[in-house]
Parts: sequence; C-alpha cells; structure tokens
Amino acid sequence: MSDLTAFSKFWREVNRTLWRCAVDKVEPRDFVRIDMWNRVENVQRLEKSALYRVSKPKIAESAIYRACRWIVAQGKRTPAGASTFFDVEDVSAPENAAIPEHWPKFYPGVDTSLGKDPSLVRRNDVDNYQVFVNGFFYAARAAELAGIAPQSVTFEFIFSKDRWRVHGDKTRPITSIQVNFFYLSAGPKIWNALFAAIVQKNLQSRKIAEKYAQTTQAQKLLAVYSDMSPLRINDVYNLNRMFDELNAEYFNDALLRPMIAWTTRPNYRQLGSYNFFWDIICLSRILNDPRVPELAVRFVLFHEMVHIKHGARQENCRFKTHTPEFKLDEARFKGKDEAEEICKHLREIVDMP
Repeated sequence: MSDLTAFSKFWREVNRTLWRCAVDKVEPRDFVRIDMWNRVENVQRLEKSALYRVSKPKIAESAIYRACRWIVAQGKRTPAGASTFFDVEDVSAPENAAIPEHWPKFYPGVDTSLGKDPSLVRRNDVDNYQVFVNGFFYAARAAELAGIAPQSVTFEFIFSKDRWRVHGDKTRPITSIQVNFFYLSAGPKIWNALFAAIVQKNLQSRKIAEKYAQTTQAQKLLAVYSDMSPLRINDVYNLNRMFDELNAEYFNDALLRPMIAWTTRPNYRQLGSYNFFWDIICLSRILNDPRVPELAVRFVLFHEMVHIKHGARQENCRFKTHTPEFKLDEARFKGKDEAEEICKHLREIVDMP
C-alpha cells in the first residue's frame, strides 16, 4: 500500500511550507495540521482493520509516520475540517514528553498583531503541532543570527543518525540545512549554537549542539520516531553512566556515546541491539528490573559497545558483525561466563515471586 510511502513526499512539502512561513514571519494556515491529521488517521484505520502493518522503525517512512502521529497528538481537540475517526488517545505523546518551559505558545518571530500575544496565553495550551511549527521559527531566527539569509536556504527536519546535514562548503554557498527531529525539544540557545556550528564552523558551538543530543529531552523525541522508550531518572540502571564506566575500563574512553534507550516492550530473546544507521543502542526493557543482576546488564551493554568499535564487515554481499576479532574483544569482559548464564535464565529470574 502507498499510504506510508507517500509520507516522504508529504514530509518534504510540509517542511518547505513551514519554512517559508518562518522566513516570511507569517502564521501558517491550519490546513497543514488538518492534512497531516487525516493522513495519520488513514493509516490508523488500516491498522485497526488488520489490512496494514506499519514497518519497522528503521524504515524512513515509518519514522516520518511516527513523527506525524506525535505532531497531531494534541490533547482532546480535533482540528476543524478533520474527520472524527482519529482517536487522539491512541497517539498521545510519550507520558514523559512534558512541554519544557522554554516552548512558547506563540510562534516566535510572529507579530503580536496576529493575536499571538504570549502574555495572554497559558502554557498548558501548547500542543505538539505548535512545538513543531516553533522549531522552524527558532531555526529561521538562528540562521539570521549566524549571518545567513534564511530565504537563501532550504530547511528540513530529518530522521537519521546524523545530528545535521549541510549542502555547501567553503567554496560553495550553503543551499540546504537538515536538522535531526530531536532538536525540536531545544530552546533558542541550542538553536543559535547549532547554526553557529553549521554556518560559522564554531567549535565551541558545535560541542554545545552535539552535547544536547545526549540530553533527556532529545532522547524523548528520538523515542517518538524510533518507537523506543527513553531513559528516565527513576530507571533501575543508569545506562549512560554505565556506558561511561565501561568505556573508561575497556575502551580507554575512545567511544563516543550514542543514543541509548530501552525497548518499548520486554524482549527475552534479543536483549540488546546496536543500530548502525541510527547510531542507537537499545536494551530490552526486561533488563530494567531490580531482580536482574547488574553484571548481566553491563555485559549486554558491553556487547553492543563492541559492535560500535568493530562495525560491520561486508562478505559476499552480506554484512557480518560477529567476526573473530569481535568475539576476541568481547571475551575481555570480566565475568562473561556468569553474565551469559544469567541472560539464559532471565525469564525465570524476572518471573520469580
């Protein structure tokens, strides 16, 4: 079916439209929201009728669909002109994706004569579509501050392992800027640093922009389109801290920490994975349990870190990851045999009364 394959073209059109609005400092018309709403509704109708199944999150169209689903999840309201089949409760944002204080209700840069006086608007009125639109206005303003005319470039939110992509270099002017979707959760300071890094090649700004990718807010939006559950403060195991400890002990701090998340559902068969395309380590939610010994969690995370180090080797048109070099490196883990034995009996451990 073409319902998901059409999302890529639709996404480009939406980004182009909202970028023009941001550049011209005019309020977008609501038809963008309505069109997105109805497209998501159509896919959900097919899913509920068992005629269609959304692809795995590594498929680009699926990531765009999940992002659109989050964008139109806006509480109890149905936009005027949209049909009523769409069930907002089914597509609400992740429970921890609270709106940060720096996300305004009004469109940044829009004249208050348009009726968007921020002093008259309650923060609770903010919805995900509003946040999405705000991102374009933050980007346009940051582009101006970085010394580039927004009308001279195109801008788009992307779903990739890259933080951003730029078309143009020292010999050619910048014509296109693409920024990862998770930067929607950023405030003006991060956007300004991001464009300073892109346009002015400012190293300090680059560090600020790249460091933001590891924050909880960025991970929440990453979870939106990758269908993963972000790390939380009350997790049994702090995977970011565990990664840093293992990195220091076994890799001499040579590895850059990727995005780390839990699966949305417990998985006993595949306890961990490293996605080379998205640059994400994802551990089974079953490991986030106080009954699971920390040694097992550390080993699963270490295993995925070895994947980062060795990458994938192509042999006979296939990619091989568990190479002899990989296995030799993995054997360095202290307590490997005990950890593997624990992993084999996780179901019994977790199901114990």
